[in-house]
Amino acid sequence: MDATKPPRPSPGGDFVVVEDSGEFSYYASVNALLADFEYVGEATCIIDRSAAAYRLELDGNRHLRLGPPLGSVEFHWLRQALADARQVHPEGHRLQRTETAGLAELVVGLFETLQLERGTDDGPGLWSLEIDGLSTRRNALADVDVLLAGNIRLESVRVTDPFGHQYRPEWHRKHRHLGHAGFLSYIEIPVRRRTPRR
Repeated sequence: MDATKPPRPSPGGDFVVVEDSGEFSYYASVNALLADFEYVGEATCIIDRSAAAYRLELDGNRHLRLGPPLGSVEFHWLRQALADARQVHPEGHRLQRTETAGLAELVVGLFETLQLERGTDDGPGLWSLEIDGLSTRRNALADVDVLLAGNIRLESVRVTDPFGHQYRPEWHRKHRHLGHAGFLSYIEIPVRRRTPRR
């Protein structure tokens, strides 16, 4: 083993990719990631759950592979890239979590929301909905969308994701003349922390 070469990432981990278009993608494995890209610069930044950043590179046979870790992803850059992606493609980033103070929380939230929005096969659990005091459960965000489609009174609806974050749904019309065409986004309700009594 060559001690000068940094270790390769474990093929069992999952990744978030910031593409050259600025869009974010979730990949459950290195193999799934590599199968989806064609050239080195197509992925601006690849992030694992420990916030380590990677880039694509070519091996000796000119096949794509994941390069060695480059250190931690830069917090302010990642937060701004995510804000830009949400502004350009809001329908692709429908779970709007509250701002986080640090890199670890931002990366955890990014993995969770992308996994939930993309509806991966290994879903983390059930969604919970409370509509006018009645509770129900659904398997995926797409199932929540179907249940809430056409519901004009969303202010009384509360949605809880499998990780315990609670949201209020909000309907976004694509165009005012298209009637019901649009999408739902889910705005996180901040957790109120109790201040200790003195």
